[in-house]
Amino acid sequence: MINVLMCTYNGEKYIGQQLDSIMAQTYRDFRLYIRDDGSTDATMRIVNEYAERFPEKVKVVSGASHLGYPDCFWDVLEKCESADYYAFSDQDDVWDEHKLEYAAEKMGDAGLVASDGGAGDGRPLLYIHDYDNCDGELGLISRHCLGDVAVLDEMNILFYTYASGFCMVINNALRDLLLRQNLVGKAMYHDELCIWTAYFHGKILYDDRNLTKYRRHEATYTEYGNGVGTLISNWLRREIFGDEFLLKCRLIRTFLSLKEIRPSEKRVCRSWLLLSGGRMNFARYFKRLCWGHRLRPSAGGEVALRIMFLMGRGAVGK
Repeated sequence: MINVLMCTYNGEKYIGQQLDSIMAQTYRDFRLYIRDDGSTDATMRIVNEYAERFPEKVKVVSGASHLGYPDCFWDVLEKCESADYYAFSDQDDVWDEHKLEYAAEKMGDAGLVASDGGAGDGRPLLYIHDYDNCDGELGLISRHCLGDVAVLDEMNILFYTYASGFCMVINNALRDLLLRQNLVGKAMYHDELCIWTAYFHGKILYDDRNLTKYRRHEATYTEYGNGVGTLISNWLRREIFGDEFLLKCRLIRTFLSLKEIRPSEKRVCRSWLLLSGGRMNFARYFKRLCWGHRLRPSAGGEVALRIMFLMGRGAVGK
């Protein structure tokens, strides 16, 4: 059984296409849990129509009117019934009809199917896949290839989110480990936390098939799709002079405080704590600034990161 978990908010324009793509999955042993976060448009009318048409498949989850992201995903992950696997879903993408089938196959091929046909040998497991970046009308912008997970190490997952939540499926062992952390209210992004937890305590499985049409709306496409100048402008606005990097540093420090899922090696914990800022003296500042390991895949992203180290961004009190 796979539980598909969707959070909605004012998504009336595209949600029908995503619901249709989920209902059309070749893998039929699934349930779709939908948690609305206080929509004021026709989103819930559309969701309720699908719940009436597919009462055995679509389950509406009640909750606080507006938790926001990422807490809405932690809430629905906790409130859904147990399953073998859990697939996160955006409200406005379109899935390949074989997505759940391929996820179940890949996880089974990894040797994580129990003798009774259920899933699990106790290891937290994260499945990720490639996807297509598309415009509002699903016209192809680019194909996004994540690349072999063998290139991942303890440092290059720190300041770069390798995969997004909409292309993730987790197993029950990972779900249980995450839920024991009481994550609502801690501002922990579900995609990043799944990557970190699976890397240090389980296994990440990569599928190079493009299984989601990721809809990038006009504002998003404009922000990220207009060349080097736009990227530099965004780094300046969002990270160097904005709050995005500060939030990331706080997120890292929160992760290190979650004893069950933080890295077990003290060396890694010390490195992550140093790079996330914390309380600084001159020696720590210099060591962070001159860190010898590359931390982001793009040269521009790495330069932006080093500028923030130079400015002392992320340090407690800054």
